[in-house]
Amino acid sequence: MDLILHHYDFSNFSEKIRLVLGLKGCSWKSVEIPATEPKPDYTPLTGGYRRTPALQCGADVYCDTRLIVEILERWIPQPTVYPGSSPARTRVLVEAITAWAEDRLFWPLALYVTGVHARRFPLSFHADRARLHGKPLPTLDKVEASAQSRLAQWRGQLTWIEALLDEANPYVLGESVSLADLSLYMVPWFLEFIGGPSQMLDVLPRTRDWMARVAALGHGKPALCSAEDALRIAAASEPTLVTRRVYVAPEGVTAGNYVSVSPLDDQSASSVGELMTIDDEQLVIATEHPRTGRLHVHFPRLGYRVRKASGHKG
Repeated sequence: MDLILHHYDFSNFSEKIRLVLGLKGCSWKSVEIPATEPKPDYTPLTGGYRRTPALQCGADVYCDTRLIVEILERWIPQPTVYPGSSPARTRVLVEAITAWAEDRLFWPLALYVTGVHARRFPLSFHADRARLHGKPLPTLDKVEASAQSRLAQWRGQLTWIEALLDEANPYVLGESVSLADLSLYMVPWFLEFIGGPSQMLDVLPRTRDWMARVAALGHGKPALCSAEDALRIAAASEPTLVTRRVYVAPEGVTAGNYVSVSPLDDQSASSVGELMTIDDEQLVIATEHPRTGRLHVHFPRLGYRVRKASGHKG
């Protein structure tokens, strides 16, 4: 079955998955999606979810990088993103580093970079991101003015990457590349993808060398695919069989309920459908759309809210 990644070029979370595909030497189909709403060829596949990226395999769609990585690791276990004698321990360390990289480090850096380069983006981009995070609609002047206030929140943390690396530890967790490297790499990658070569990184030689090693993983073997073709593939496929579990989640929902699924920090990215299964690891909903037929949309449990959708029984 073809792997189809729905992404866009400057999405840092997409770069993380592109590198996983590179590490594992995958052949995959590449569908470029809009960076902002509307996303008319994307949300039919996700039941309304708008965040990037998503991995499609036939009539199954996997959302959120946490779940996408786990699916790729299950399907293509070697090379692993959790190297070492204790993969379980590696996973915990990866999760801790990823939480730091994607929150405390990345978000102030992203606000700084997009602020400094605010006029490279249309105002609709800034308005879209404001809606995504529940902020008032900005002006370009306000976006630019807020950039410098973000600088001190991330610049010092770049030296922490340098501290993780030395001759004995060419990668974040030691001798072998892991998901910790890919999660952390996307931060300085975004800095330079948007802003060009950075003098802040030039004074961090170990970080520079490490970035080159990670970038050398490449993106595997992508082949361009149109959004229409991806939708046709979904419509011509059947979703994988999901075993319904008689389990009532803490939110009071169970298999058969019509539910809304959204990130804990964002209610504008909801996906709605029939809950097929839910446990402490992941949940699956079934959706229907005229352009796709029946789909199963998969989410990780961690970081997502699920509740009964108003106006529907079940």
